[in-house]
Amino acid sequence: MKKALLALVLTSLSAIALMLGSHRFRSFEKEAKQASGAIFIAGQFHCSGTEIGKTQNGNGIFLTARHCVANPDTNELNGPIMVTFGDNEGGPYYAARPLALSLSDDLALLELRNGADIPEVRIKDERWLKQGEAIFNISYPLGTGKLEFHGQYMSPVFPHYPEEFVSYPQWLHSMPMNLTIAHGSSGSGVFSERERGLIGVAVGTFSEGSFNIAIPADRVIDFLNDLQDNTVEKFQYAFPVKEAVLELF
Repeated sequence: MKKALLALVLTSLSAIALMLGSHRFRSFEKEAKQASGAIFIAGQFHCSGTEIGKTQNGNGIFLTARHCVANPDTNELNGPIMVTFGDNEGGPYYAARPLALSLSDDLALLELRNGADIPEVRIKDERWLKQGEAIFNISYPLGTGKLEFHGQYMSPVFPHYPEEFVSYPQWLHSMPMNLTIAHGSSGSGVFSERERGLIGVAVGTFSEGSFNIAIPADRVIDFLNDLQDNTVEKFQYAFPVKEAVLELF
């Protein structure tokens, strides 16, 4: 009788633990969704990103990809920039300006006017994860609204540097991920259920199967710890504006 009672108690505790774990995940999933926003350039949808902090004067700090802020062909800064966190790309809209651009990685920060009240997510080093662990992404692919995608963590770096990355030095330290993204997902957060944090920034697609590309969180952390060397002014000096290549048909 005692053994049966003990087994019943243990089963009940296990069920409660599973319920709590499920609720805990759904709670973080909700936080990540609230922190995920869409970037508009000159009134047109452009990219995605994530709220990661706030300034002392009540503005939000928004993490995205560098190519979402500066034209990768001409290095010209995009603008005017607006950000919304609406599910269907509706308002309210927050005026934004470039705050910092990484000189080495495809990363950038925007400052959102009066955006300090937007929920933010923490950044967690992806190297704590194991291959195959669950990850997810929240973004606005192809301008279809705020969607969620689930996949698996692979590794913090590509085991062999893909030849096609030669033309993309800002992806030198990127990581592969088994996770669906599409045009418009650029700049969005890649999240870990277990770590309850952002473990990467989606930046591109890859021709090898379904693998896609993200800048890992350890590079994001390095970028945030070295903002004085990744200012907008230093980016403009290192990458002067150039004319776009004229394509003839």
